[in-house]
Amino acid sequence: MRKRARPGKPILGVDIDNVLAESDARLRALFRKLYGITLKEHQMTQYDYMTYGVTEEQLRQVFRIFNVEACRTLKVVPGAKTAMQQLAGRYEIALVTSRNPESKASTEYWLRAKGLPYDQLHFNDDKHALGIPYHAFIEDRHEHAHLIAETGATVYLLTRPWNATPLAHPNVRRVHTWSEILDHLM
Repeated sequence: MRKRARPGKPILGVDIDNVLAESDARLRALFRKLYGITLKEHQMTQYDYMTYGVTEEQLRQVFRIFNVEACRTLKVVPGAKTAMQQLAGRYEIALVTSRNPESKASTEYWLRAKGLPYDQLHFNDDKHALGIPYHAFIEDRHEHAHLIAETGATVYLLTRPWNATPLAHPNVRRVHTWSEILDHLM
C-alpha cells in the first residue's frame, strides 16, 4: 500500500529481505533445486553464498530467477505485517532494499499482495548514503546496520545466523522478533 509521504513524522527505514520477507529460505531452496547445493540456515554465518561454494554464475542465475519470479511469492516474516501496520501510524515508512532494481515490479506486487504499508521504496545497497534522515532502521545485515548507525539513527538488528558477530556501534541494538521491535518503537 503505497501512500504519500507524511510530513512531520519521523522516518523509519526498513529492509525487505529477511526482515519483512523470508528471502534466504527461498534462495537456499533455489540453490538446492537448480544446483544440488544444500545450505542450512544455521550454517549461514556470512550472508555471502559464494563463501559456501556457490559460483558467480550460479549466484547470477539464482538472483535472476529471484528478482523476476520468486520474490513475488515470498512468505512474510512472522509478526512483520501486524507490526508494520502499527508502525505506519507513527512513522513514515521508507523501505530500503539491496535488491537489484530489476525486481521493482515484483517487489511492489509482493508488497501490495501482502498488504504491507510503506511511503517510500528505494533500491540501493548504500542504505546509509541516501541522505534519508532515519529516526530508526530495521536491518538484518551487520555491515549495513553499522553504516546506518554512523548516520545517528538507532538500528534494530534482527538476529539471523549471519549477523551473530558482536555489535560494534552503540546505536545498534539486537532484537529477536518483531514484537521486540514494537516494544522499542511504539
